[in-house]
Amino acid sequence: MFPLPDTKNYVSWRTWGCRWRSSDIFILSSMSMALFTDEMLFAFMVPLLPHIFENRLGLDTSLTQRLTSIFLVEGALISIASSPFIGNLADRASSKKVLLLVLLILTLISVLCLSITTSLIWLFLGRFFQCIVSNALFIVGMATMAENIGSEHMGKIAGLTSTLVSAGTCSGPVIAGFLFGIGGYWTAWAGAAMFLVMDIIMRLLMIEKPQKRRDTARQSHNRSLCPDAHEHLSDTEPLLDADRSSATEEINGWRFYICLFRQSRFTAGIVSYFVFALFIASFESTIPMHVRYAFGWGVFPVGVLFASIQGPGMILAPLVGMLKDRVGSRVPTTIGFISIAPFLWVLGVAGDERYPWATLGTRGKIIYCVCTTMIGCFMCLLMGVGTMEATRTVDELETLHPGIFGPYGGYSRVVAITNMSWMSGLLVGPILAGLIVERFGYLNLQCVLAVTSLLASVNAAINLNSASPQKDEYDSDFGTDEP
Repeated sequence: MFPLPDTKNYVSWRTWGCRWRSSDIFILSSMSMALFTDEMLFAFMVPLLPHIFENRLGLDTSLTQRLTSIFLVEGALISIASSPFIGNLADRASSKKVLLLVLLILTLISVLCLSITTSLIWLFLGRFFQCIVSNALFIVGMATMAENIGSEHMGKIAGLTSTLVSAGTCSGPVIAGFLFGIGGYWTAWAGAAMFLVMDIIMRLLMIEKPQKRRDTARQSHNRSLCPDAHEHLSDTEPLLDADRSSATEEINGWRFYICLFRQSRFTAGIVSYFVFALFIASFESTIPMHVRYAFGWGVFPVGVLFASIQGPGMILAPLVGMLKDRVGSRVPTTIGFISIAPFLWVLGVAGDERYPWATLGTRGKIIYCVCTTMIGCFMCLLMGVGTMEATRTVDELETLHPGIFGPYGGYSRVVAITNMSWMSGLLVGPILAGLIVERFGYLNLQCVLAVTSLLASVNAAINLNSASPQKDEYDSDFGTDEP
């Protein structure tokens, strides 16, 4: 006979540090570290690709740029295609912690495989699995924060996430280049592995504390699965009939998405998120070529321009998130789109010889820099709109129809949809911008983007909500003090 496990020691280990391991601060820190690592690893390979293609794979130098572009596009396509399946799988998992641990271990394995490969086919195959796991890590991480912290704080969560994504994307190539410079190829990959090991340790320590909504949904789900539990009590027949008539049927598959897109605030949030990503991708694909042609600028000035667009978001995103938690996303998002529109038009005018007032001397350069900075500031108001509206739509439907999205809710699936809308905007942006600039010119592209921004502001003003019912409910239950 095998000895029985020492359950007492297991329980004591389980409850050790329960207060801080299940605290909002530790959960946010743990998920923040995971999201930062995820974004950092996604961009980590960019400075290493020339070395991998030319030295480890022995390919011709002329193929490096083409293969690098394919390598990066692969990530966006895989993210779009895999998001619905990942969201559906994550919402069926009773514990996000176990799923996160599995994903982190798979990420570590994919990093090891990418580092040792000496074949082009295996490199792209490894990237394929890395992108799937990375996408799953982002979706499950966001859903975990929404479930454990509460969607009434989704503005702050979205602001924090925006900062982490920007920081991870910017620091990934820097960390890889630094480690490669001081220790070579294997030192760079060892640094990436260390980040993942730290994530795994934090995930082992973290204790989930999902919201009451999940318990309510699970109880409703169990009642609907076991309606005969009270049939032996004759005096409860009327109650049983009432329970049966009020039981909510669980919505799965395509019906889940149809149900969500019938909610105007959800659809408006997804569209706003898509337009936001469209703007980002359009800037990234057109600014370098335009400023070189119009102003004769090289790599460093282009880097400064992108910093002026992305920098304000890293600083202001948490503040904007707190604002949206208080007033909702309608007013900030509408103001953001309206304010961006005129600067988009002026961005196209600066440096255009048909407008001498915006071209003479250094005036065009100054105007262009001011416009990119102002656009970066006002785009902060658009951050997190898709995720906020998605999670709050799920909460509203769950409140009206408990258990409608199953015993574990639908956060992962709606986060997957917002991720798809973002990645779709990043794919459509360069294609649309390239076609318009090539046929009609840079100014016409900016006019199209300005009109799109105004239309998006109308959509936001009409369909987005101006207040957070979840916050009101939270305040009524626990007082008005902010956690």
